Amino acid sequence: MEEKDIKKIEKIVGYTFKDKSLLQRALTHGSASKNALENYQSLEFLGDSILDFIVAKRLIEINPNAHEGALTRIRATIVSKEPLAEEVKKLGLENYLIVGKGENVAYISSQAKIMSDLFESMIAAIYLDSKSIDVAEKFILSKLADLFNGKCKHFGEDDYKSRLNEFASRNDVSVSYSEVERTGPAHNPTFVVEVKINTFTAGVGKGKSKREAEQNAAKVALEGVMKK
Repeated sequence: MEEKDIKKIEKIVGYTFKDKSLLQRALTHGSASKNALENYQSLEFLGDSILDFIVAKRLIEINPNAHEGALTRIRATIVSKEPLAEEVKKLGLENYLIVGKGENVAYISSQAKIMSDLFESMIAAIYLDSKSIDVAEKFILSKLADLFNGKCKHFGEDDYKSRLNEFASRNDVSVSYSEVERTGPAHNPTFVVEVKINTFTAGVGKGKSKREAEQNAAKVALEGVMKK
């Protein structure tokens, strides 16, 4: 890899590598080298674990009272391959992917799994080079800031439905929601939603959106089942 490309990549990721070979390895696809010490496969494994930890840590910092179910679900959406692949494309890192001779670069770069692996391998490379989880965390949070803001916008709302779903799973019952009424003008309606546990109406909630009404209904249902 040419020095000018290395400098461009370091500018993109916001980190200057002491060991440039780690950066090159983080961008080397398995088709370019079958040696695990020369491609990004083992780096991706490490980066995946670091990403899970940092995202979990950040979610708890944002809402320390959030229920485990909500935390798990939101973390899963943040670390899934599609948003990570989108971030790689946004940064332009796919342009520096090193592939085997004769491989279809355009096809490989279009694969979300490969692009998300690239993001995770870069996390590991930064961590190993800096020997600092804080530096890796800075990279992750700076690149995924918009994703955190979007997914955590309704953090508190999501908790009641998640908790009710967990209750249903533990007790082998079903949960269903249905709109029973809509009042007010068309441009500013109020929704009324009921939630049933099996066939029993466990709660009714109102809200300015169906989402809000469902959360309020789930809250009522949870309060009811917790009393029993």
